Amino acid sequence: MMRDMKRWIAVLLLLLAGGCSNFKMSPELSSLGFLHGYEAVLHDFNNGRVMEARSRVLAMDRKDPDYARAQVLLRKRIEPARKRLLEAYSKRAAQAEKDRRWVEAMRNYEQAATFSARPEMLRRKSRQMAMKMRQSRFELLLRQRRNEDQALLAALEALENPRGLDAQDPVMAKERERRLDVLEDRARQAYRDADRYLGSELPEMAYVAIESYLRLVPDSERGQKLKARILKAMPAGIRIPSNTHAVQTRKRLAVHKHVTRKEIDALVRQKRYVDARMAALVYRRNGGKDGDKLLKSIEQLMDREAASYYAMGKKMFQQEKLDQAIRYWRKAVSLRPDQTEYVDALRRAELLKERLGMLR
Repeated sequence: MMRDMKRWIAVLLLLLAGGCSNFKMSPELSSLGFLHGYEAVLHDFNNGRVMEARSRVLAMDRKDPDYARAQVLLRKRIEPARKRLLEAYSKRAAQAEKDRRWVEAMRNYEQAATFSARPEMLRRKSRQMAMKMRQSRFELLLRQRRNEDQALLAALEALENPRGLDAQDPVMAKERERRLDVLEDRARQAYRDADRYLGSELPEMAYVAIESYLRLVPDSERGQKLKARILKAMPAGIRIPSNTHAVQTRKRLAVHKHVTRKEIDALVRQKRYVDARMAALVYRRNGGKDGDKLLKSIEQLMDREAASYYAMGKKMFQQEKLDQAIRYWRKAVSLRPDQTEYVDALRRAELLKERLGMLR
């Protein structure tokens, strides 16, 4: 019981120190000033910091009175644990790569590198997986954007010469105006997104946006200039899929769907805030009354709910209830995936559970 209590105290120190996936601590805490020599090595090892324990032993002076038994600990426990973790993460990474689960493969190669005496090859594999992940994400979003743009343009073209109706019909004219507004808003946002992604060093995502912008505003000089900058910044490992085949989209886009305020209110009452927010975006785009106010109120509810789940997760963690903490933090992240604090807490907790499981 006392040993478990010491382990959780060390874990709390890790999180308070803002630990990362490799569990690096601040110099003040990693020094463990209240422990020395063999005790510090053993403390690190028992709390999952295998490589930190290994480094302590390797740095010990041969004249240190703890040197001999530290070497025994290194040979009989630390090195076998390191090799076991290295093998486990390497196997996970290889299987994930085989299954084309690029993010999982990338993360497991990163963890394997942490426990390798020669991590260069594993880190190179991790970078390769990251590039494959980026390529996969790029192709998916580019294909989706092309489909959406073509559907919007085709819908507008269909209204230009309606069969059997007066070309100046006021209802048709109003509908053409509404759809033009949608395209103009989309083009403006696409240019802003392209510039923002380029500044964030995500040129492939910038390309998705700038291609869309130039599809809607083909004669734009500033668009062509920004596209040239994006192509120049594109990593050598990213391939741009051709767009030689016309894509037929039969499903109606969300922008054309009808959503009522009553339906949105029902989603809010059910606490389906993510769905409510998406519906509110459509409602606002379609000119719904007080659309901005409605969207803001839903986002405020999401913020409060996410903060509450995050706080409950912290409480569960402090009570050594790791599984419950992870469940609450997952809920917080599902509501606010852009909140770095929530994402980092969840990732550290999941990694801690994984490592403790491997060492049991």
